[in-house]
Amino acid sequence: MNNPADAELKKAIDLHKTGRATEAETLYRAFLGAQPRHGEANHNLGALLAQRGEMVQSLPFFRTALEADSSVGQYWLSYARALHSAGRSDEAQTLLQRGRRQGLSGPACDALTAKIFVAMGKFDDAAEAFQNAAALQPENADLFFNLGNTRAVQGKFHDAIAAYRRAIAIKPDFAEAFFRLGSILSENGHIAEGFAHYMRRAALVYGGGKPPLPAKPEPEHKLKHDREQRQYLAGGKAYRDASGMANQFHLESGERVTGPAVNPATPDLLDQWRTSHPQLVVIDDFLSAEALNNLRRYCAGSTIWRRIYDAGYIGATPEDGFACPLLAQIVEEIPRTFSDILGPHHFHYLGAFKYDSALSTGTNTHADNSAVNVNFYIAPDEANLDPQSGGMDIWDVTVPSGQDMRLYNGDEALTRDFLRRSNAKLTRIAHRANRAVIFRSDLFHKTSDCHFQEGYLNKRINVSLLFGHRGALENERPVRAE
Repeated sequence: MNNPADAELKKAIDLHKTGRATEAETLYRAFLGAQPRHGEANHNLGALLAQRGEMVQSLPFFRTALEADSSVGQYWLSYARALHSAGRSDEAQTLLQRGRRQGLSGPACDALTAKIFVAMGKFDDAAEAFQNAAALQPENADLFFNLGNTRAVQGKFHDAIAAYRRAIAIKPDFAEAFFRLGSILSENGHIAEGFAHYMRRAALVYGGGKPPLPAKPEPEHKLKHDREQRQYLAGGKAYRDASGMANQFHLESGERVTGPAVNPATPDLLDQWRTSHPQLVVIDDFLSAEALNNLRRYCAGSTIWRRIYDAGYIGATPEDGFACPLLAQIVEEIPRTFSDILGPHHFHYLGAFKYDSALSTGTNTHADNSAVNVNFYIAPDEANLDPQSGGMDIWDVTVPSGQDMRLYNGDEALTRDFLRRSNAKLTRIAHRANRAVIFRSDLFHKTSDCHFQEGYLNKRINVSLLFGHRGALENERPVRAE
């Protein structure tokens, strides 16, 4: 770069590399004013715009760079990646095919091709491309992770598990690989191992001393909960300026109990399930006394309440630490104990929800994308100020077959109007400590009105477990009880 124009381009590149994007953009544009077909300058300005999220604006610059010099492989990749990010995956794939005919190759090309195939729903082609890329870069954990994701979508769970294990072997702190591996193992009957991987993910994300910061200011019900939990963990003696719970990672003992965690089913339960309208059964004394007490302690002392809901409640998920060995034991025992009800429906997912006694309005009216729900309560009876409520409202109609459940779950007015037009009948199940409700998942339901005492240990907590997939009960029961 001996002439002044080349020096200006070098200065723009240096500014770009050091993060001074606005100044770099000015110099790039000035340079292109004099040399509008310059390959490197066009490519770099396109890259700057793409880094800023301006994908559509970047496309003309990437195209001009490629037209200026098609021998540069990066120009093909950058242009294809921007097309893909702009929602033009078909064009991106056509571009890469043209590039391959002109000698474009390598793991980056294969990986990008695979991602584009995923976006196009061509999962067989995507898996082949990820495998090709991984063969060229056998120590690239991300390639094996993406291969695992693709195999999971294909339903090739054994291959997906192998790919996730490979990703973790390469990168032992790969938190999201532990998450996916935990999910796929637990959904395919390996509950204990899957839950252990969930717990490893939680430790990696929250236990390394630098947990992720909240994406936005936390609402009062979360702040209040965390203040109360901080005092609970400190025996009521926490300093006023002690660090918040979002910055801590603490898990109470959540080991398995020696005997059964789930009490035996009563002999008439199956008949109740078959004849009930809506399809549900209520079970009291669901957990053994030891399992209930241990689960209460785990929920009280563990910093697992990371999910925030605008309606005044918070949630705990397996990947955030709600997957201790005791929970694995409960999940393993439920299908055995209630085999006549759950039948072939395998475990899918679980979560816990904690409601503020004064600030919560409960869940919206919704249905769940599974076959059977098992929902149980662990707060003590004396915490509930209204013994006739505080549990669950369930209607005797389901989301219409073939319709998108998300439309109803995201629109309370639409759901309420549908229930009214369907002449839906409401069943209200009152809250009781250690009470479980097993019901058909796609029945509309919501949290009943809650009136609980103030105090950290009085908060309403329910645990919800999902089994099977939506539609699996379609031929077993009528959609509506007449």
